Amino acid sequence: MYKAALKSGLYDFTSARDFYREATRSAGIGMHADLSRQYIKLQALLLCPVAPHWSEYMWLDVLGEPSSIQHALFPDVSAPSPALTAARDYVRSTTSNITSAEGQQVKKLAKGKTASFDPKKNKRLTIYLARRFPAWQDKCVELMRQNMEGLVVDVKAVSQKLDKSESKRAMPFVNTLKRRLEMGEDKEVVFERKLAFEEEDVLREMCMGLKQTVLRCTCVEVVAVEEGGKSGKVVAGAGEGFKVGEEKTGLPLSAEMAVPGQPGFFFENVEG
Repeated sequence: MYKAALKSGLYDFTSARDFYREATRSAGIGMHADLSRQYIKLQALLLCPVAPHWSEYMWLDVLGEPSSIQHALFPDVSAPSPALTAARDYVRSTTSNITSAEGQQVKKLAKGKTASFDPKKNKRLTIYLARRFPAWQDKCVELMRQNMEGLVVDVKAVSQKLDKSESKRAMPFVNTLKRRLEMGEDKEVVFERKLAFEEEDVLREMCMGLKQTVLRCTCVEVVAVEEGGKSGKVVAGAGEGFKVGEEKTGLPLSAEMAVPGQPGFFFENVEG
């Protein structure tokens, strides 16, 4: 339990601070003074049982509290917000996927292979946002509802009612939902597939930070794609060249692959 407390109270808490610091730095807004002070206060209280002298110094000399930390109560914080937690995880995973894709292109060029764009030149990052799940997924969910007893899905019956042309992409999706049900997730949560946050709002807030994070990125734009991913409309962006409301056609495969919670993205070099 000592190890678990130290991991949560020091390492995980510090990691959360670092993530927040990097995100605000990339966005060019800086850390909020009151929140930074709250972090220091909570960190001192959490570490007081194992590092009392350091905590006392932070409490009195840094925070300027009037009396010893030994007289303070242990932190009493509100319950975590599922929506904020989901949004944070989304920001982390989306940013990681984008920077990893950029890194893969750098490795390709280093090995003399052909890359889809030159990471060392100016480029535009387009993020494809899907507001609705594709129709074929809705069909799979409906078939699963029709062929289940309790929380047990008759996968064989579902597969027999799918067209052969759909099975290749549909069955992995069906099996993923089946595993979630078997792990105890609520049936309606699994089938509704609703996000706990507004994806478009989160992407809008991410644009400036992504522009600073991606190497030589002159513009980030978010395109909301229509059903099928063949066309869409710009809904947000940062940098040079994006126009909110601009219609986009002939979108790449990554736009077709986008689903709510898992956006597609595309790099392209630009002049300048």
